[in-house]
Amino acid sequence: MNRTLAGIALAAFLATSFGALAEPQKALSRSERKERVKNLSDKYRQFLAEVEPIIQPEELDTFLRLESDPQRELYIDDFWQRRESSQPGYRAMYYERLQIAREQYRSASTDRGRIFLLHGPAANIFQVNNMSCRLLQDLQIWTYAQIPGLGSDIRFIFYIPRGGIDYKLWQSPSHWRDGVIDLISSDVVSNNPDPNQSLEDVFGRCGPRTTQNHLQCECANVADEVMRALGASQLTSHDWPKVFLPPPVDKEAVRRVLQKVVIPTPGAAKLATEVSVAFPFRQRERTDAQVTILVPKSELVVKEVGGTKAYGVDVIGEVLKDGDLFEHFRYRFDYPADSAGDKLPVVVDRLLRPAAYTLRFKVSDMNANREAIVETAANVPEVLRPGDETTVARIAKEIESDRPMLRIVPLPDELLSGLQHIDTMLTGNVKAVEFSLDGRKIMTKRSPPYTLDVDLGSVPQAHRIRAVALDEKGEAIAGDEIVVNAGDEPFRVRIVAPRLAPKIGGPTRVEMAVRVPDGKSLEKVELFLNQSRMATLYAPPFVQTIHIPPQKGVAYLRAVATLKDSDLAPVEDVVMVNTPQFMADVNVHLVELPTTTFRNGRPVNDLQESDFKVFDDGKPVTISKFEHVSNLPLSLGLAIDTSASMQPRMLEAQKAASAFFADVMHAGDKAFVVSFDLRPQMIQNWSPNLGDLTAGLAKLRADESTALYDAVAFSLYDFVGVRGRRALVVVTDGRDTASKLSFEQTLEYARRAGVPVYGIGIGIPPTAVDVRYNFGKLCGETGGSVYYIGGASDLKRIYDEIQSELRSQYVLSFYPPGDAAAKWHEVTVQVRGATAKTIRGYYP
Repeated sequence: MNRTLAGIALAAFLATSFGALAEPQKALSRSERKERVKNLSDKYRQFLAEVEPIIQPEELDTFLRLESDPQRELYIDDFWQRRESSQPGYRAMYYERLQIAREQYRSASTDRGRIFLLHGPAANIFQVNNMSCRLLQDLQIWTYAQIPGLGSDIRFIFYIPRGGIDYKLWQSPSHWRDGVIDLISSDVVSNNPDPNQSLEDVFGRCGPRTTQNHLQCECANVADEVMRALGASQLTSHDWPKVFLPPPVDKEAVRRVLQKVVIPTPGAAKLATEVSVAFPFRQRERTDAQVTILVPKSELVVKEVGGTKAYGVDVIGEVLKDGDLFEHFRYRFDYPADSAGDKLPVVVDRLLRPAAYTLRFKVSDMNANREAIVETAANVPEVLRPGDETTVARIAKEIESDRPMLRIVPLPDELLSGLQHIDTMLTGNVKAVEFSLDGRKIMTKRSPPYTLDVDLGSVPQAHRIRAVALDEKGEAIAGDEIVVNAGDEPFRVRIVAPRLAPKIGGPTRVEMAVRVPDGKSLEKVELFLNQSRMATLYAPPFVQTIHIPPQKGVAYLRAVATLKDSDLAPVEDVVMVNTPQFMADVNVHLVELPTTTFRNGRPVNDLQESDFKVFDDGKPVTISKFEHVSNLPLSLGLAIDTSASMQPRMLEAQKAASAFFADVMHAGDKAFVVSFDLRPQMIQNWSPNLGDLTAGLAKLRADESTALYDAVAFSLYDFVGVRGRRALVVVTDGRDTASKLSFEQTLEYARRAGVPVYGIGIGIPPTAVDVRYNFGKLCGETGGSVYYIGGASDLKRIYDEIQSELRSQYVLSFYPPGDAAAKWHEVTVQVRGATAKTIRGYYP
């Protein structure tokens, strides 16, 4: 497969087909707005009145185009979320300001009320009234240190016009002296009606500006302040319109609101559809409401990109319950132009609790301005309450009984070792089940129960357990696969079912699971059959029924997950289907060697791939991949001893760790924090956010014993599935006293993990030979280093050394020989003109 060309074609397809959707609609006229506002209920007219100072015209038009109250409620949430994303707490702050504006400034529509709502409270308010200066109208001068888009040291002058009752914002005309007369009191103007008089003339009535006369003048305390305000208020004609402008919003984000609700597109032609609803399976306490919408191919337009012809269908959906918007969703479907039949089946699966719902859809041809609005009732049938049946029974009801299928009952999502019981559920004419562990067949059971007790070893590590159903000819007809101890990689996608499908076709339900990092949001999950994208899902549940046509040879399903606004690359999972004979796994294990080089005791950063040689058990191997640290993000774990003996050092250790994260974390990096005393505990999961990590460090408390070895294994487990530059830093002050794992088991686990461990021993005396030996060996075998210091005050220096080393790494990768024995392989790295430090070996 030429994935580069396929990717270019898909990108072009997306760009052309989604472009029409993003086109802005024509703005509503003033009369149209007035008419639509009049037709709103009091609740939504009140909302528009409340947010009038901050709502943009595009936002107003979007709101007025909505057709139902549930859609309006969704819009209001979206309206505030757009502002909360850049200024957390904005909604509460705005309504607090609104209340103040009503109480202190008459209303939000007055000049002072609007300025207060838009720009917040002034840093200083200077009041001028008849008591302080009878020469001027009542004034208020508001001073702001900074206003985005206007500048710094901004002063607004509010005055009560002669004959008026409320303050008005004074705006300087092109010749600002021309407007000064508005600020002069009625008495002064009536006594001296010269329109060209200046404030200097008015204040000059106080007499010569001698010290004595100046102090006696009734406006002596006012004159200088007013003159400064006038000077600072000389905003240009270009600036004044900005004063009352609502804060900017992302117009594309506003238009995307219309992609969440079912409303007709103006001018769109009608699209014929046929709708049916079925309830094919249950998942725990929810039922799958499967809606099939048949669309005639004759009414759709085929688009060709890079020689590929396809139909594109977009579905926006709403689920309403008791008149309220229960959920909303959006799908994108792609069908090859040569799809069988006269009608395309658009299948949407929603997992719903038993109740009566109304389902509404907008089905659009992405290649033409044609759509259908579909509405149908869905009385979702009753399901058993949680606990009324076992996990095994629930899985049995989930799988279809009209063809052979096999599911492995999931094991607990935790670190597993030792003897584990594997249970299966099957349908169809199954004569035997073949079990494999990590690609090696270990048992074939030819009569029920089709279960297996398997020893996963004393050290927790990743294992793949596979079960294959065989027919009377011994041919594979169904199967499933699970992975245990798969780690805690923060971003991943997995095709849950089908995992193994040697013979499959027709309507096929594909279930996917996605894990999203903290602080990130998912943009989409795309499902491909071979190189053809079948569906794009934007929100859970990630369940999609697709049609797999009969075909020769091997096919594959591929799920690709993409994050919004993230440096993290998309992740994917692939499952092979319709294999002529069940394909044995080929164990292709890329060995990564994180390598630090030194010359005269200092890290070296200017080496090339040709400077390195790698040896596997003394035999040279070819370097398949060479990367310098500058091209790779860092995945960093920090495990800190919080046993009781760390109490005197804890505060200093927290500060040093926080400074370490601040120095070492760059864009694209991520880290986690583990504490350990009697047992290890995850304090902060993988996060790219320095604030999250610092907050995790603040939670550390010292207590109880030290489970050092358990903490190392627990922390290394989180690196499973994480590739590239990795490191674990372990800070401890003593001997392991509480671990369930032995040192030998931990060392074995660390060897298999291939993650450099940097150990920092605080206050461990030289006489503790066995403690230092074990700790040093654990770090040295993994390509890390060990440091011994007298107290926590030395942590900053050690962290600086570790940071320097991490920022000077190379990652060398190679594939071991196909016949490599399943034993410990020692590796060495030689480098021209320098020395190298890396992991001691690997298991193939």
